[in-house]
Amino acid sequence: MRTIAIANQKGGCGKTTTAINLSSCLVLQGQKVLLIDCDPQSHATMGLDVNFDHEKSMYHVMTPRPSEHLGIEDIVVPVKDHLDIAPSDIMLSAIEQELAGMEGRQNRLLQAIEPLEQEYDYMIVDCPPSIGHLCFNALRASKEAIIPIDMSLFSLRGIAELTDIIILLENRCDHVIEARALVTMYDYRTRYSRHVLEKVKEQFGDRVFETVIRYNIRLRETVDYGLPVGDYDKHAIGQKDYAKLAEEVISAEIVTTTPQANVSNGSHDILRKTEEYISSVSESPVPEEPTPEPEETFPYPAESSYSAMVEAISTDPGHFVSEDETE
Repeated sequence: MRTIAIANQKGGCGKTTTAINLSSCLVLQGQKVLLIDCDPQSHATMGLDVNFDHEKSMYHVMTPRPSEHLGIEDIVVPVKDHLDIAPSDIMLSAIEQELAGMEGRQNRLLQAIEPLEQEYDYMIVDCPPSIGHLCFNALRASKEAIIPIDMSLFSLRGIAELTDIIILLENRCDHVIEARALVTMYDYRTRYSRHVLEKVKEQFGDRVFETVIRYNIRLRETVDYGLPVGDYDKHAIGQKDYAKLAEEVISAEIVTTTPQANVSNGSHDILRKTEEYISSVSESPVPEEPTPEPEETFPYPAESSYSAMVEAISTDPGHFVSEDETE
């Protein structure tokens, strides 16, 4: 089984979109996948329109409270054939406080997924846009990390900060992670975007995926319908890109015989190249006006679940936890 964390401290760079659609495309490639929503914002859970018992969520897997603790196998919800999700809600935000100062706090998720190692080919972990116990647990449980970047300086700084954590895990926990960057929201219609992509690939080399996720309105629309992009529109650009990413992920060989020092040097190499790239970026030229995006036809009608999600968030008291409960 391969466990892959989707992480970047910067929000809005495509982490959840990647987690959902990579998971779905891996299933189309014949893999059995568990998507773990480790973000208290629960965007992966909402993005798949998952209905679940809020007394059985990732909070109950991660909490150290014996009276509320559950195994991850107890909370898994099927999404479709060969794709399951471990759902999250806002209660998961209490974990940062509950794990503070606790011995072995970095191993909570790693220990939780061990019983399911024979059940899945892949576990994809959607991380929160922050560096804390949840992100640390996700990286500790994973042997690989995909770092989505939208080619902004904020996103690149997110790589640098996340790579610091990866190096810390290597040094203190003897845990090695293969990390690669994924370019997302790439606007192929502008010369500026093509120029930046060329520079990123030139700078990072094999530390960045060959696959590029192009900007695509279908990827935004799918959130309203609670579907992976391929189930919403199998002809969408986003589906083609994530299908290619899934193929690239499957074909990637994890070289377990590589000496740890060499793999560790890879993380240091990412950090060094990121810092060099950030420091070398000068004031960018104003990009030309893009041409209109080619219209993509939606093959069948669907009913948006957006209003239902908003109502659930605003009316369900189970989403929140009081200060007394977290003490």
